[in-house]
Amino acid sequence: MTITAPMRTGIFPAVTARRRSAAAVPIAVYGNRWCGMSQRIRRALDRAGIAYQYVDLDQHPDAERKLRMVAGPALNTPVVYVDGDWLMAPTMRQLDDALERHGVW
Repeated sequence: MTITAPMRTGIFPAVTARRRSAAAVPIAVYGNRWCGMSQRIRRALDRAGIAYQYVDLDQHPDAERKLRMVAGPALNTPVVYVDGDWLMAPTMRQLDDALERHGVW
């Protein structure tokens, strides 16, 4: 799959030649449809052309229970998984840093 340069959102930089293939970098967003930050992260990834899996925690309560076992009872959403890193309620800057660290940028 060929990914074109993302629309500039002010957060994600332009894709460079060192970008890894989408299949090489597993990304998942765990959130809720009613959570503004969950949807903001999804829109940014969509605009950047980055493939990810989305898990709606309202529709998958088992996934939420498993996340609470890892994060504790004070789970804040969204939770973003990037190739081994778990980001709990990340800012856009933290997500950008994780994507860069894992070679997505």
